Amino acid sequence: MPVIIKPEEMSVHRQGKGWTETTLADRVAFGSPAMVARRLSFDPNAKGEEFERGDYEEMLYVIRGSGAAIVGEERFELAPESLLWLEPGDRCRFEAGPEGLEILQGYAPGE
Repeated sequence: MPVIIKPEEMSVHRQGKGWTETTLADRVAFGSPAMVARRLSFDPNAKGEEFERGDYEEMLYVIRGSGAAIVGEERFELAPESLLWLEPGDRCRFEAGPEGLEILQGYAPGE
């Protein structure tokens, strides 16, 4: 059966100075550990905290804006519609460009 989650039903997962991570879908929304989807929003020129991937791969899709992903010691430039794939254990942080940055994050954490 299809599930529709309205914006007011989504919750802020984490936030910091100039950035917000909103949970779009997770096990609470679906009653299943099948998938987590979050929206990462960065104000212009904001810098996010570094985080480490768990035991899962992760897809990050740039919805709008630009910036960079710093994965370990490498810097990857991000533009609208670009896709970043992270592997288990990768350490990553984001830096927004002058117009901000919005990313769709998706991963399947398993049981």
